[in-house]
Amino acid sequence: MVLLQYPHKILFKTVKLLTFIMSKCPADDIDKIALLRKSWLEGFSEEVLTEAAACGTLRAVGDGTLLHARGAEADGFYTIASGAVRFSRTTADGHATTIAVLDAPNWFGEMSLFDGLPRTHDGHASGSTIVLFHAKTDFKRLLNKYPAIYEQFAKMLSLRLRATFDLVEEAAVAPLGQRLARRLLELAHIRPSAMNAATIARGREVPLTQEELGHLLGKSRQSISKLLHVWEQNGLIQTKYGRISIKQPEALRKLAYPEPAERMPRKIALPARSGALHSKELI
Repeated sequence: MVLLQYPHKILFKTVKLLTFIMSKCPADDIDKIALLRKSWLEGFSEEVLTEAAACGTLRAVGDGTLLHARGAEADGFYTIASGAVRFSRTTADGHATTIAVLDAPNWFGEMSLFDGLPRTHDGHASGSTIVLFHAKTDFKRLLNKYPAIYEQFAKMLSLRLRATFDLVEEAAVAPLGQRLARRLLELAHIRPSAMNAATIARGREVPLTQEELGHLLGKSRQSISKLLHVWEQNGLIQTKYGRISIKQPEALRKLAYPEPAERMPRKIALPARSGALHSKELI
C-alpha cells in the first residue's frame, strides 16, 4: 500500500542510490598521470604525461568483458590501471586457448595500430579491471607530436620480441617442470619478465586454472596437474579453485632456474712458464 501511495519517493531514493554508486566508481580513484609515468611513458616530461592523461578515458569493466576481439579493426590503445587482461584464441571446435595474461601497469593494442592489421587475439578482463583507453586518433596524434614515444615503443617491442624468442627456445629444450615453475613465478610477480616487468613484494598467487596453464604451455591439464600435485605434497604450492598459491618461492625458483653442473666453474692445474703450477677457472 505504501509503495502505491508514494511511488515518487521510491523513485527518488532509487535515483539517489544509483547516483551514489556511480559517484563511487573505482575508476575515479585512478591517477592517470601516475599510471602513465610507470608504464609506457616512463621518463617523459610532465607536459607529455599531462596531455596523454587528458585524452585518455578510464573504463571499469567486469570479469570476462571482451575488450577487443581477434580479427577486429584496431580502435585504440589500452593501459591496464588495475586488474588483468587475458589474451586467448578460440580454435575451430570452440575451445579457447590462453596465450598470455597481463596486468597493471602493462599495456596492449599498439601492434595493430602500428601495422594497420586486425587484432591478433581476444582480450577479456580477468576479474574486475580498469583500463585507460586512448582512441586511435588521440594515440597517433601523441606519437606525431612527440616522436620520442616511437623510440620508446621500438625498445619495448624489441624486448617483447626477445622474450618471444626465449619462450620458443625454452619450449623446444626445457623440461615441462622448469617451464611451469618459470611461468608461475612470473605470473605471481615474484620474478620479472619482459611481459610483466613489475614484481610485488607479497606476490604469491597465480589467477589461472590448471587447464589454462596447460594451454599457456601447450600441454594437457593432466600433465600440469601431475606436477602441481607433487609440488603441493612437498609444500611448494597450494592449489585453490581457479588459482595457485606459491608457498615456497625460493624452492620453486631452484626448479625454474637450476644451476647446470657442467656450467659450474671448476679448477684445474696448468703448468706455468716459471715451472710452478697455477689454477685457472674454466667455465
